[in-house]
Amino acid sequence: MRARVARRVTALASNARRSADLASIASGRCLARAALGAAPTPGGGSSARGNDQRGQTRWIGQRTAIAPGAGAPADFTRRSPQIPIPPQHQTTPVRGPPPRQQPLTPTTPPQRGDQSHLEGMNDEQRAAILAPIAAPMKVLAGPGSGKTRVLVGRVTHLINELGVPPSQVRSIHWSPYDRVGVILCITFTNKAAKEMKERLVANVGVENAKAITAGTFHSVAARMLRKDVHALENYGRGNDFVIYDETDTKALLRKILVEKFKEEKKKVDAGMVKGRISAAKSAVDHCVGVPGSRMVRALVDARPNLKFDPGVKNHFAAVYDEYEANLRASNALDFDDLLSATVALLKSSGPVRQHYQQRWRHVLVDEFQDTSLSQYELIRELALPRGQVFVVGDVDQAIYSWRGAEVANIRTKFDDDFFGADTVMLTKNYRSTATIVKAARAVIGESLSRSPLELDAVQPGGKDVAVVATEDEVEEAEFAAREAARAARDGVPLKEIAVLYRTHHQSRPLEEAFVRAGVPHVVIGDTAFYTRKEIKDAVAYLRVLLNPRDSVSLARIINTPPRKIGPGTLEKLTTWSDSLPWDDGMPQPLGAALLRRTWANPDQGLEEDDVLPSAKEMGLGAAAHKSVSNFCRLMRDLEVVMEGSTPGELIEAVVKSTGFKEYLIDQENGDERWGFIKELISIANEPSATDGMDSLEPEDDATAPATPATGEKGLMDFLEGVALLMSAETRSEDAQADAVKLMTMHVAKGLEFDTVFITGCEDKLIPMESFQKDGREEMDEEVRLFYVGITRAKRKLFLCRSAKRTRFGLTTYPDPSPFLAVIRDALVGGGAAKPPAIPVPTDPRTWPRTA
Repeated sequence: MRARVARRVTALASNARRSADLASIASGRCLARAALGAAPTPGGGSSARGNDQRGQTRWIGQRTAIAPGAGAPADFTRRSPQIPIPPQHQTTPVRGPPPRQQPLTPTTPPQRGDQSHLEGMNDEQRAAILAPIAAPMKVLAGPGSGKTRVLVGRVTHLINELGVPPSQVRSIHWSPYDRVGVILCITFTNKAAKEMKERLVANVGVENAKAITAGTFHSVAARMLRKDVHALENYGRGNDFVIYDETDTKALLRKILVEKFKEEKKKVDAGMVKGRISAAKSAVDHCVGVPGSRMVRALVDARPNLKFDPGVKNHFAAVYDEYEANLRASNALDFDDLLSATVALLKSSGPVRQHYQQRWRHVLVDEFQDTSLSQYELIRELALPRGQVFVVGDVDQAIYSWRGAEVANIRTKFDDDFFGADTVMLTKNYRSTATIVKAARAVIGESLSRSPLELDAVQPGGKDVAVVATEDEVEEAEFAAREAARAARDGVPLKEIAVLYRTHHQSRPLEEAFVRAGVPHVVIGDTAFYTRKEIKDAVAYLRVLLNPRDSVSLARIINTPPRKIGPGTLEKLTTWSDSLPWDDGMPQPLGAALLRRTWANPDQGLEEDDVLPSAKEMGLGAAAHKSVSNFCRLMRDLEVVMEGSTPGELIEAVVKSTGFKEYLIDQENGDERWGFIKELISIANEPSATDGMDSLEPEDDATAPATPATGEKGLMDFLEGVALLMSAETRSEDAQADAVKLMTMHVAKGLEFDTVFITGCEDKLIPMESFQKDGREEMDEEVRLFYVGITRAKRKLFLCRSAKRTRFGLTTYPDPSPFLAVIRDALVGGGAAKPPAIPVPTDPRTWPRTA
């Protein structure tokens, strides 16, 4: 929860000794494929040309000095001729990484007119920060160009120089606790939001930073719905709704497919169905009230290859409608619904829309190229009236179309919807050496729909890129482990080394090689803590206490620990609840019937001890009826405890009253399992546990007590934070560990490392074979993905390939990735003109070239 990406390493180590060592790294069976020669450099001369050799690694390029401003566009603004920079802010080009700002004393916020946040900024960054606030602004920020500093600098400029109040009184009856923030900063990860808050504290002081709403799309949307979902007509959710994570939604779909559609339990692919539902929801601005028949069309539009799929044609609409009905009955939303319902709320409710438009006068968005249609609509609804919106992104780093991201949002839609928008390009890369940047530019040059941004290196380059050929994936992994160990001996921290790959299945031989070599490593992309069974079981108890209609969580806990309520009894209970009078056009949720006694006639008096109807009425045997009655009494007792307890205290009460500790201890690795529950209790007892992932009310932060909130409000905030964390892609403690990081190139987005290995640089893997057949845009995304992988490296980049590779039991002998030839030609030069490295599925002359 509290992870931070490792800070930038700014000092360059001596290169001579490392180059000598690295020239002989691939000994034994490891085969090194040398890239030929080196390109002529401004300083004159070139490295020798040679043939591919085995048994050694050749480094591409030669160290060169970068002339100030070399490679930078003459004018880095679009649409407006030039965004004026006041004379006092103009500087000469920056050499080297910009100096880090000294943190301000947290208790003394900067005074208006303070310009310390502009120190070390280059002219491009200053142009973005100081742009007029009346016009919409789009910042195209290349990798390593300091976009986070620009975002923080923009907020600091608004507060310190333009006098924009970070909060405003929301009532004429003013009190110190009646203020709301007017600045909204949206990021894509909790970690990025936390880092932005920390930087803002240093720039504008604690109180100003607390008044700013900074969070992810999902956390901001969840808080908006928590306050105003009742204004969304006929949506059928209360403010105490629960958020289903991936595991919950799959469990619900599995239940629907087996029970309603009579599919075989062992053959059900709930993950595939969930992916299709998510794709359909991402393809519309919102799906509230949209029937399955229309969502089929949205799915086919998003994934044309499914147009003739029998499952989509015959069953998708019915499955979708049943899934939505079950979510509604459970008072639950999935993660797509958080965004979709918020957009529908803003579009349908004028008062709610006006409230948030007037509240957030300035909207800033990071990683804008990764926004989906619903995320874009959310920003548009909030920012369009004033147009005071500031977005940062990079067309060339748009790599998430498979999860609904629309690159057209940053290419064209923003300029179309926000008329008169200005564009600033951040072209100076402070992260990577000139050689690595040159290789990256060569790769992205293969894109047919790329950004006008031309990346310009600030750091000098040398022999920083190596192409390594090995016999198979085992030797490739051994090479990566051996070289990582060598780099560590030379002083590179292990956490500054990363091994990237295209698909998850490539991690197995890498993990085995790192274990054999004794090199500490961690596979990033695991949400292990919050997806452990014991953690989800404990959280499920809390969710049912808050919302008894949550059928997925009820099914999880009703016999955990075992209490003689097996599948047969559960089936009879479901039949009984279905026979009760329906609620809102759906059978009564079992949890509501059991824990809210909705089975009783309202006109009929109930005694306190009347927990359930008779066993005969419920169709249960005496023993099963007693077990269910005991469970209901247990939950009612815990409801009483909940009213005055913090989330941590409530978890302790659940553990004690259910015998959960003894249940865990008796299992394999019981002590470890119980240790995870103790960690959950510790997290729930922290004062920040009930802050939520993002507070829409800054005064809640300013007056935060020393202990978590109690009762339903505290539990609701805690569960919301847990649900949002379950969607994270990495374990924070693993990401922070001093160990080599193994991850896909998708997961590596936004990170940087001293030394990077990209494995599997082979045709049909990089780029992926399936995308080579899909069309222009899919193939372009493969180009952008490799570009992202390359630009993660700061000082050293290894591009590894194998002569043969075994995947899913099938051995192939792939050709080198076409990207390797593109890089060689860019760094070595010479040779006749070659056709594009990327297979072209249709005539490129018919394609519009968009920026």
